[in-house]
Amino acid sequence: MGTGIDYYERRAGEYNATSWKRVDADGRVAEVVRSALDSLAPMDTLDVGCGTGYVSGWLPGRITLLDSSPAMLAIASRRVDAAAVLAAAPSLPFQDGAFGRAFTSNFYGHLVWPDRQHLVSEMLRVSREIVVLDQLATSGIFAEGPEARQLEDGTTFTIHKCYFTVERLLEEIGGDVVMTGPLFAMVRRTRDGG
Repeated sequence: MGTGIDYYERRAGEYNATSWKRVDADGRVAEVVRSALDSLAPMDTLDVGCGTGYVSGWLPGRITLLDSSPAMLAIASRRVDAAAVLAAAPSLPFQDGAFGRAFTSNFYGHLVWPDRQHLVSEMLRVSREIVVLDQLATSGIFAEGPEARQLEDGTTFTIHKCYFTVERLLEEIGGDVVMTGPLFAMVRRTRDGG
């Protein structure tokens, strides 16, 4: 059983087929997310924990990809015409105000509470607004803890995972709701709190 960066390095090649396509075989969820992102004004955007860039290409404006997995970042760089930065969050290696927006999709919910707080603080430091897209709890009750994940080759990893309610995301991040359901919620907060 492995943990940490090894999981994402080993999962990179199978990520799209075993994440988005597994829960969204007909593409309806992706279309809802795309539509919500289309409602955002184009601006310079940092995509924190971009993974394979599956969602990155839907972001309006110029994009900078950031991920700690070289394999994930390589796939994202082939998929999206963007600058790519290999770095681990929650600390972000950029100057204050370097971006108009900092975005994260399905990364926030893999962090423990103190790291989630730190990430929000860092995203607000480097941008005027933050947008967080993460998975909703199908039970309607926030859940957090270790979760076993098995790769296609049978290797098992334990990761940290949160399943949110919209209310919990707003409580942790602030701001307002951009999208809710199915499966995911998206919230936006500006540096001044709105």
